[in-house]
Amino acid sequence: MKLIKRGEIDAALGKLRDWYPQIVQDDKSATCFLLHCQKFIELVGALEEAVKYGRIELAKFFGMAGFEDFVQDCVALLAYEQPRESSVGYLLEESQREVVADTVNAMILSTNPNLKDSHGFLQSCLERLLRQLTACCLERRSLNGDQGEAFRLRRELNVGKTSKC
Repeated sequence: MKLIKRGEIDAALGKLRDWYPQIVQDDKSATCFLLHCQKFIELVGALEEAVKYGRIELAKFFGMAGFEDFVQDCVALLAYEQPRESSVGYLLEESQREVVADTVNAMILSTNPNLKDSHGFLQSCLERLLRQLTACCLERRSLNGDQGEAFRLRRELNVGKTSKC
């Protein structure tokens, strides 16, 4: 969605509520989670507003399996004077907005009743491979006591461009 790619999360949520209410009906869904995290990321420059938003919208995702690590990365942005230079600075890159927009678009497409295999449609072989790569990198980081650099797909893709395979 263009609104998400421009960082206009409130407008995107409004459109989704009007056009696809089933996607944002459950405020603790993965789609709402990503949208609320992105809104928080957009607010990082306005510290006080970001903290207020985090207390209201992100707090409900703490302790929820599958969401907690990402919420912690989002909140960690507030700990740095220069968050773009931090280990979680990848969240402030344009690619993060694209991930959220692509996920929301996939959820919109999944509402199409004419799709016979919505699961297969939403997860191509490449996407499943990337999910597995991400899970392995997160597991490796977890085994190291959550130490080390966070997984960044863009970095991994750039490594492939420079290698001579």
